[in-house]
Amino acid sequence: MYIAVALMLVGWSTSTLSRMFAIHTCFVIAAFHFRVRLHEEPFLARTHGDEWERYKSRVNLWLL
Repeated sequence: MYIAVALMLVGWSTSTLSRMFAIHTCFVIAAFHFRVRLHEEPFLARTHGDEWERYKSRVNLWLL
């Protein structure tokens, strides 16, 4: 979901050539990243323990 929204925002800001929309897009993508790193990953580590660590070692963050 985060990747889809980020791609839509990048597409819209690119197609409109709006500098303000591009800045907004950067802030939204940064907010997504910090939410995942600071909230979701610690929650998953607490609730799933070693299983989460094994999964995290196999899967790249943001599909990179």
